[in-house]
Amino acid sequence: MNKLFRIVPLAAFMLAGAAQTMQAQTQTDEVLVLNIQLNAVSQGPTTTNRAGVVTTSVQVHRITSQDVIQVLGAATGNSFSTNAQLVLLTPTNDLDTWIVQVRDGNAQVDVSGYIAHQPGAAEVGSSSFNPRTGNASGADYGVDSFVLQDQWGFAPLSEHFNVSGLTITSSRGVVRGGKVVGQVDRVDAQVSGTGDNNGNATVIQGSVHAVGNSTEVITVVGGGGPNV
Repeated sequence: MNKLFRIVPLAAFMLAGAAQTMQAQTQTDEVLVLNIQLNAVSQGPTTTNRAGVVTTSVQVHRITSQDVIQVLGAATGNSFSTNAQLVLLTPTNDLDTWIVQVRDGNAQVDVSGYIAHQPGAAEVGSSSFNPRTGNASGADYGVDSFVLQDQWGFAPLSEHFNVSGLTITSSRGVVRGGKVVGQVDRVDAQVSGTGDNNGNATVIQGSVHAVGNSTEVITVVGGGGPNV
């Protein structure tokens, strides 16, 4: 997302600038909690009763963030608690670039390979800027895709999905005392698509949301991914 104003404290810019002189650089990431709420209809079994009537059924189930966390735990050999969260780390200047973690207490497990986000090829956007306070806000609209997929070298997942739909990615400043003291970032998507549940074909509809108002400074070793 290149069109949105990014609103970060001056200290973050100073830190990022100073980091250029270091081999292990730092960057400031937005922290958003990912909330998945999907309704899935899976292909059920075909049965024949005593009267010879053949019936093919479907099974309806929900796919939530907690469901995804448990599926990822089974594939990665982690036992996550019911308090675990899916968390997005995204650079302050690009909400379309995602690192995904499961956070459970002090544990942080990178699951970016399992959860893929692809921004839409075309976007439209809006923005505003208040020169008096320095507050900026903006929103981009596109058709993004979200995928839950297997990762090479690990056990296959019991659930997969590939959904897409209208996605609004937005940022706005938090102003106190006439000054920008932070920002709130959101991703709001209404999606539909397909997948499978234990190998049974699935059609899916629902929403993917993420919201956050905090930042973290992470270490990037040698210009690569984060050292988390």
